[in-house]
Amino acid sequence: MNQHFTKLVSVSVVLCAFGCAQPKVEEFGGPVEITLKSPDGPGVGVPVKIIDEAAVAKALGTLALNQEITNNLPEAVYTDFFDTLTVPNGVSVLKTRINGRVLVKQLGLPYFVVAQQGGRLWVGSAAQVHDHKLPLGPGDMGGKHALDLFIGQPGVLRELTAATMELVHKGKLDQARAIARCARSGALMNEIDWEEAAPLLAGAEQALKQKNYDNARQLASHVDDLIPNQAHTKKLLDQISAEYGSEVRSLVGHKGAVTSVAYSPDGSCILSGGEDGTVKLWETGTGRELRTFTGHKARVTSVAFSPDGSMAVSGSSDGTLRLWDVGSGRELWATDSLGWKIAGVAFSPNGKFVASGADDNQVKLWSVPGMQLVNSLAGHGWHVTSVAFGPTGDAFLSGSEDDSVKLWDASKGQETRTLQTGFTPVTCVAFSPDGQFGLSGGKDKMVRLWNLDSGHEVEQLKGHTQPVRGVAFTRDGRFAVSGSDDGTIKVWDVATGTEVRSFAGHSGAVTSVAVSPTGRYVASASADGTVKIWQFPQSVWPRSEEVRK
Repeated sequence: MNQHFTKLVSVSVVLCAFGCAQPKVEEFGGPVEITLKSPDGPGVGVPVKIIDEAAVAKALGTLALNQEITNNLPEAVYTDFFDTLTVPNGVSVLKTRINGRVLVKQLGLPYFVVAQQGGRLWVGSAAQVHDHKLPLGPGDMGGKHALDLFIGQPGVLRELTAATMELVHKGKLDQARAIARCARSGALMNEIDWEEAAPLLAGAEQALKQKNYDNARQLASHVDDLIPNQAHTKKLLDQISAEYGSEVRSLVGHKGAVTSVAYSPDGSCILSGGEDGTVKLWETGTGRELRTFTGHKARVTSVAFSPDGSMAVSGSSDGTLRLWDVGSGRELWATDSLGWKIAGVAFSPNGKFVASGADDNQVKLWSVPGMQLVNSLAGHGWHVTSVAFGPTGDAFLSGSEDDSVKLWDASKGQETRTLQTGFTPVTCVAFSPDGQFGLSGGKDKMVRLWNLDSGHEVEQLKGHTQPVRGVAFTRDGRFAVSGSDDGTIKVWDVATGTEVRSFAGHSGAVTSVAVSPTGRYVASASADGTVKIWQFPQSVWPRSEEVRK
């Protein structure tokens, strides 16, 4: 028997003591005249029962198992309730005469008078008798009055508590809750919840020790639903989240799909672009929307922060690039429409250039802040879908629907190498932090890892069931992250090519992913209209950060 059940027993003992302190049965020195009156006159020929507290508690308990009884006895159960009431031995069921009266030979204090006829229910207690008379009128009728009177009696509450405890002892917790609700006892409800929660909590702790995280979270979350805001449960859930990773928060504000997401260099903000033609700035710590950038005439397809976080760039299906002041939300510059959808944008590490890829099959370099065209790089045979600068800015990658990834020399504006995927359109690309590797996602549902020095495909990361739309490296390059039309975000061990975690929570396709500067979080944009922030498992956190911890 756990400590919480012990408390429940204590509740019963206190109630018993309180009930036992009540006066013994007191019988009046003669018959008691009971009069029933309804709103339309005397209650004629109405059955009347004289019953004790145990009979009331038993009848209430029986009804509570089949009917939600918390505020009143519904009219539909009046007959069932009356029929269930058991009169003491030697006591008969009486009926009122034509004047609505009936004589009761003896009536002791712990007894109740209950009368019922159709949709009418009269209830009174022996304590209401005055001068051997007990008038019961409209004010003594109805299910609410009945329940209020019954539950106000310590003896009834004691009997209901005993019935609740018996059901708890038998493991019938749902039935125990039904009676506790009828008794309007928050203390009983709390103890029943703890009785259910205790083995769940123990199971969650055991599952965590065995690193069965899904089961541990499910059990601990059930406990949190039963008994919210408990310190021990919260600590357990936090530990599961830290070891296994979890959704941190969801950012809601775009109208329609969210198409792109980026972290600010200090990690304090997130930028998102949407189908609604807006760019939004969010505070990562709270999920609060800070401001909205408006100006595009069609869906925003890609967004990026400048290295110092003071500016942002966005590309759109309207064929323009727009440069924004992050602090004020003011548009700094906008290009003329190129006549083609811009699918990808990226800032150079020194903040002096922006690269863009578009449906004209070209990659373009623009100077910042004037957004003057510096170079147009031709070479792809079909739409360019994504661009990404390397860590030094000397090189950048582009992916295309022509089934290739190209590596470019940024200063010379020349193609350095072409990486062929076979017959798979490339949807997204990313550079590793050390500049040695590249990632590409494709419509073939795979993520490919490339050695950029040799141009060789190192690994194929398989697990998504729909096209991949976003890829990224973690801060130390040990892991890759991908988002897919299948609605999941997957984390991959680059060294082994194995999937180490999959986050599911979006109700639509994942369109973009971005890793936080700390390397502990990943943000995802989705066609469901939200941006979600996820915490990586501890094993994915950068090693340098683990050492500092």
